[in-house]
Amino acid sequence: MFNAPLFNQHLDLSKQYFKRLLTDGDIAIDATCGNGHDTLFIASSILTKDSGTVYTFDIQQDALESAKKLCSQNLIIPMDRIHFLNQCHSEFPEVILENSVKLIVYNLGYLPGGNKAITTEANTTLKSIERSLELISSKGAISITCYSGHPAGKIEEDRILEFVSKLDPKKWCCCHHRFINREKAPSLLILQKNN
Repeated sequence: MFNAPLFNQHLDLSKQYFKRLLTDGDIAIDATCGNGHDTLFIASSILTKDSGTVYTFDIQQDALESAKKLCSQNLIIPMDRIHFLNQCHSEFPEVILENSVKLIVYNLGYLPGGNKAITTEANTTLKSIERSLELISSKGAISITCYSGHPAGKIEEDRILEFVSKLDPKKWCCCHHRFINREKAPSLLILQKNN
């Protein structure tokens, strides 16, 4: 793999943003749990003995079980404030209040090592992102990693970029990172709420 001093892949870059944003006691959402690496990173960044909450979603129970195992093996604090939800990210529970979430993370596509026919889809992802805009707190952010190297991922990325490009710049600061010299490389979108 590469050995660059700033970042080697999109995940390194996203975690640099997360570190700058997250503090103890925050509320965060991993909207696409996968194998749980983002959930673990977020939980490690915000959970204390008695504060902080993480909601993590996946439609595949196997993904949630992998995430639970990863977190239980690597966190020294109780896991009772990580809520593992076996459901689509298009519907967030009503218990998550508007303007209360510091970070929402989307790592789109299919489950690494899983069935590649099961992927996130543009319609449900866009519905989720629209709801996310209401949940994010002042100075909070939404991180979206897109995988355009497969057909569904390309459609999803195109539609997300079209939607995000129309957000009010007085309310949202939106940045798109892409490796321009790596074919079919993932891209990273960061949407930061201005106030």
